[in-house]
Amino acid sequence: MDAVMARRRRSRIHATEAAHRRRRSSSSSAPLDSLPDDVLEAILLRLPRQPSSRPRASAVSRRWRGIVTNPMFHRRFHAHHRKPPVLGVFERRRKFIITPVLAAPDRIPAERLSISRWMTSRDCDATGCRHGRVLAIHRLLPRLVVFAPLTGEERNLPVVPDEFRECNYHHGAVLCAASGKEDHVHGFCHESPFKVAFLSRYPTRNRFITSVYSSESGTWGGLKEIEAPFKVALVDVPATLVGNVLYWMLSSDNVCAAMLEFDLDTQSLAVIKGPSDMNYSGSHRIIKIEQGTVSWLRFKFPILEIWLRQKNCHGLATWLQHKTVDMHDILGIPPRVSKKWHQKILGYEEDSNVIILYVDDSAYMLDLNSMKSTKLDESRLMNSCHPFTSFYPPDMAI
Repeated sequence: MDAVMARRRRSRIHATEAAHRRRRSSSSSAPLDSLPDDVLEAILLRLPRQPSSRPRASAVSRRWRGIVTNPMFHRRFHAHHRKPPVLGVFERRRKFIITPVLAAPDRIPAERLSISRWMTSRDCDATGCRHGRVLAIHRLLPRLVVFAPLTGEERNLPVVPDEFRECNYHHGAVLCAASGKEDHVHGFCHESPFKVAFLSRYPTRNRFITSVYSSESGTWGGLKEIEAPFKVALVDVPATLVGNVLYWMLSSDNVCAAMLEFDLDTQSLAVIKGPSDMNYSGSHRIIKIEQGTVSWLRFKFPILEIWLRQKNCHGLATWLQHKTVDMHDILGIPPRVSKKWHQKILGYEEDSNVIILYVDDSAYMLDLNSMKSTKLDESRLMNSCHPFTSFYPPDMAI
């Protein structure tokens, strides 16, 4: 009898607490509900860009749900925030997978994101991830496919021009066709036209060849070639997009020493040497800083260096050391005596200016603008990866 009475008391307590929560929820939204629609929308536009913010706001009331699920609100929300969050990273372990990087309640289950069936082949790998799409390449054929993880859309590209079949190393980059336009926000471009820049190197010559595919015309453009002024090879890291220019890292004698520049507007190629005064040990990546300037990042724990390429007073482009940072405090790793650190750069995303670092069995996501880091829960993340950014649709459950 005592047990029955105890269960009844607990039931009454839970019912009372639930009623209190409902009253608090309704009362907390009451002042806002009296506001005009345009004022309420202006407030809701300032919700965090994280995936859970709009679904949770839509649960407050029917009026809020009508606002935050309106397609026009989506466009204004994207324009207000400009930069979408990093939802996860694509990487290859035994198979190609996506690893979520956000904590609950913003963590996106991996099964919510689609991966092309092409990626089951060991000869197929991702060579670029940008603006909501992933570029996969079968290196033996070569054949390419572009897929959008959020929508499941997949596009098999036409066979590359015959000239590429003479080459032995291939790389590529996918980007929204509106790239370079200031009024366009790359937050949800999955259904927009796209471009693919395909790059290869001839096996017996120090010469590179490239062509651009347009999803609007469905065809490959003309071929562009360049002879490098010194012996270089493509480094197996994704290209970096700065404005409407793509940059690939080049190595000489197994050291990152230069970059290949491809201007998508002028369709021109150039080889640019890296900073001459820099220590080339460690891991390297071409990045974009806040001002939209191409930069060179060197990481050898605990030091992170950033070099800018700018024109001097004579109008000549030169490299200037911009920043040197000790990463001990930023990553929360105390100094140690006689310690040989295992470190490398795993991935980089230029729109959010976020880099993924690996130091001694742990992965960290570093915001290069704020220099704030987040230790990722997924400690197994130790392969090169492709950060995936997007605004998450509020009508998709998390």
